[in-house]
Formats: sequence, C-alpha cells, structure tokens
Amino acid sequence: MLELLLEGFESALLPCSFILLLPGLATAIAARQESTPAIVGFVASALLVAWLRFSNRIDEPPAAFIALALAGAVVLLLVPLIRRLDVVSGAGGVLAGGAAAALWLPCVGEEFGTLLGELPGRGGSGLAMMSLYLLGVFAPLILVAAGMHLLPDGLLLPARPFMMAIGGAALGLLALGTAVGLDDEIVSQLVEWSL
Repeated sequence: MLELLLEGFESALLPCSFILLLPGLATAIAARQESTPAIVGFVASALLVAWLRFSNRIDEPPAAFIALALAGAVVLLLVPLIRRLDVVSGAGGVLAGGAAAALWLPCVGEEFGTLLGELPGRGGSGLAMMSLYLLGVFAPLILVAAGMHLLPDGLLLPARPFMMAIGGAALGLLALGTAVGLDDEIVSQLVEWSL
C-alpha cells in the first residue's frame, strides 16, 4: 500500500499527471479564498471518476460532455457574488475534477499497473488503493491549496481579479480544446513525454 502512495508522488512529477494537476491548480486559483472546498470537490470527484472508469463501471464520457463539465466549472468558479458560497466553489471543483479524471491517461508504474489490472474485481479495496495512489499524485495540488488557505486575506484580496482571470482562462481553454477534439492529442503528447 505504501508503494502505491510513493508511486503516486513520483507520478506527480511526470507530464502525464499534468492533465490532473493543471486543471486542479486552475480550480484552486479561480476559487480564490474558497480554494479548500474547490480542491476537496476536485480531488473527490477525480478519484470517483477515475475509479469508475478504470474498474470498468462506466465508459469514457464523450468529449462534448467533458467540455460541458469544464465550462460549467468555469461558470461556477467565477460566479460574481459579493460573498461566494463554499458549495458553489465545491461544485465547480467537482465538475473540474471529474472532467480532468475523464481525460486522464495514466503512465503507470509497476504498483499502479498491477492495481489497474486487478481493479475491476477489487470493489471497495480497489477504491482505497486508488485513493492512496491519487493522494500521492495530488500532493502538490493539496500543498498549493493549503498554502492559499494560509495566506492572509490582505494578500489575496488585491490578487482576486488576476486569479479569477488566470484560473478561469486555463479551465476555459481546456474546455475549448476538448470541445474541438484536441484533448486526445494533448493527453497523448503528455504520456509520450512521460516515457
């Protein structure tokens, strides 16, 4: 089990994991002060979608559905409320995380490759093992979200418009790229760079 966590840490450094980490980072930045619920939603949704996909419980969703989920995340994360609700940011994170996991093509190491082969028959224990691996992959993202949570509001408030623009634009570009069919090419290139 510890090997899966360590392999997840190693995978976080490989380009194939960027399809998970970059949308997660964009989600945290776009969510600004509400980055904690956004990242919790992102990680939980990504874990669930990845587990459902790789245990053959669901098929890979169509690109149009993934693009729509990413566009929905952008709308929810950029809601211009005076006082935004944590649930809105969390919902944006859920949409972005599920979409990112639907696009993800892992470049597997020995431990995770073994788990993927056994995942359809493992049930709940497979979900727990995949959680360990993805916890390692998401470690940099969790650190960024924790760091943003610890920053004083005086530092974050002036940067809010810039953060909204950068995070929203990154997710919007991914949604657009997915809608026009560039997602397969991007993911394949990331996996190739990881080998």
